[in-house]
Amino acid sequence: MELPKNLLDLSANLESDFKDSKDTIQRIKQKLQKHADGKELKGEEITGWLGEIYGKIILSGKLVPDSHDYDVETLDKRVSVKARKGASGSWQVSGIIPRILGAECPTHLMFIQFTDDYLINRIWLFPWEKLRDTGRFKSKTVRGGQRGYYIRIKPKIDESYLIYSIEH
Repeated sequence: MELPKNLLDLSANLESDFKDSKDTIQRIKQKLQKHADGKELKGEEITGWLGEIYGKIILSGKLVPDSHDYDVETLDKRVSVKARKGASGSWQVSGIIPRILGAECPTHLMFIQFTDDYLINRIWLFPWEKLRDTGRFKSKTVRGGQRGYYIRIKPKIDESYLIYSIEH
């Protein structure tokens, strides 16, 4: 099969933009890596990287290896950090949370919403036990099997857990 000419033209037209974008992402990753406490930042997930680094700084904590069910550790907290970008409805749904019960579970969940320009819009800090006991964790199934859990942020209901807002 030959690719259509208009697709080849579009691809050629975007090539230098994608290279510039890749180079920019690598520069961002290198700058953030210096604050990652030796944890290797994986993939090309700027939103996730920023969430973890910013959460660590906000809590005066330390990032932990990916083998943990949380991201940041302080003297008295184990915090899972979830971050989303944008203002459309999808920002309100967290990424996958592997498990919600057990001694090694987080004690808190930090949820950071970034603007489309990666500025901090709002930050919530929830006690893990409260989320679990009130049924806020929902089962995430993929192809019929449970993959983990997620939480949906409800800005009006969750106002008491809001620790920062760009509006204040």
